[in-house]
Amino acid sequence: MDTQMYLKLILACIILQGGIFLSAQPSASITLRCNDLYQTIDGFGVGEADWADDVFVFPQRKKVLDALFSPEGLQANILRGEIFPHYAADEHQVDFATAADTSLRVARQADILERNDLLRRGQFWLTSYVRQKYPQVLFTFSTWSPPAWMKEGNHVTTSYPASQGRLKNEHYQHYANYLADFCEAYNKAGIPVYAVSPSNEPGYAAPWNSCLWSPKEMGNFIQQHLLPTLQRRNLEVKVIFGENPAWSTVCDRLKMISSADFVNEILQTYTELSENRIIAAGHGYVLPDTIPFPAELRRTPIVPFKEAVKRRIPMWVTEISDITPLDVSMTDGLRWAITFHDYLMDAKVSAIIWWLGAQPTTTNESLIVLDQHEGSFMRTKRYDTFGNYTRYIPRGSRGMGNFLKGLPKEICVSSFRYGDEFTVVVVNPTRQSLTCQLYFDGGEVVKESLKSYTTTADKRWSERKVEIQKQGYILQFLPQSVITYCGKLH
Repeated sequence: MDTQMYLKLILACIILQGGIFLSAQPSASITLRCNDLYQTIDGFGVGEADWADDVFVFPQRKKVLDALFSPEGLQANILRGEIFPHYAADEHQVDFATAADTSLRVARQADILERNDLLRRGQFWLTSYVRQKYPQVLFTFSTWSPPAWMKEGNHVTTSYPASQGRLKNEHYQHYANYLADFCEAYNKAGIPVYAVSPSNEPGYAAPWNSCLWSPKEMGNFIQQHLLPTLQRRNLEVKVIFGENPAWSTVCDRLKMISSADFVNEILQTYTELSENRIIAAGHGYVLPDTIPFPAELRRTPIVPFKEAVKRRIPMWVTEISDITPLDVSMTDGLRWAITFHDYLMDAKVSAIIWWLGAQPTTTNESLIVLDQHEGSFMRTKRYDTFGNYTRYIPRGSRGMGNFLKGLPKEICVSSFRYGDEFTVVVVNPTRQSLTCQLYFDGGEVVKESLKSYTTTADKRWSERKVEIQKQGYILQFLPQSVITYCGKLH
């Protein structure tokens, strides 16, 4: 065999094996359906209820908030606070704590304050700081309970002044006035209220501040009292409702704690509720083993609220976390990244708000873990993977369809469009490196515009320009990673 023939044979073998001289085109692909658009994204955020007091007294409190809201951090653009029942101890006393001293000096002397006062001051300081430094943030507030004096069957304790019970019929208008008063007080203090919720988890008689509502009671209150009161006072404030512990259930006996069932019943009954003034919401908690039902009946499917979809009402996740033992690893980060994908792509939600932004904790309730003894804080891997969504999906984006071919079933792909820009979030929970081709149906990518931002166990949003190859864009997914791709379309 002559030398020329020998070289040709070697070259052919290399090509057949996908060698180094000519790279084979991947068999797997992601096709973005650029004109297949769904929900509008309102944003991503954190709640401040139950940790505003911890951050208020924390030495690095500003750095913690910057980690949540700054361009270098999560870039969260929603903050969910609480309308406390102890704002009004009785019918004649209302103090929304907007004039309270929130200085660092007071924070350092927090041991002289009772916790309710500390919570009020902490929330107002935290909210004011975010408003001044990050004006793009939307402020929403939920009520765990009306003031005790408005309720029947109320259980008052030292720690919780308004647990369980129901709102008395004769106080429906008093309560609507109370919520409107809060909005006016915060607006006057320079904090515009975007939305209020009359009840957090209305189907759950919790041992902390809580209040039971039926869907009929809630719908009546919103339609006949709250919305008219806000309108009379010229308050452009939306009303959030639903907010039950479970997003949905498969068991009729658990309907009262299902956000989907609660929302659907209200919207079916109260058809005059104005679509542009309301937000349908739910919590993303998994029902615990302590509920005496088989596991298959405690399922909480991540599905759209059918009546909200029918009327084009935005759906928000206003709480999500879990109380399992603290896990700051990438395993936990991947678990939550998949969950965020499911809510955005399967349920078509417009916003996701994590329960706790920062707190000293031994559970998975918080994105940032505070060490009050050392005065330091730690970002968890769920913080990192949440950032793969929060940092790169602009408010006003639309959910965008996609089609996957040849990828393992574990791979999750979320896609969004914002004008001529697009964002794709790929979650690879497997232990293998994967490659696929990126295609566009209904659009053409601007060359040299694609960038990736990778999170792994040892990376956080690591930026890289994705080079276009002869056969197009070839995407590479590292094992156990979350990668966000951002680019432009013609």
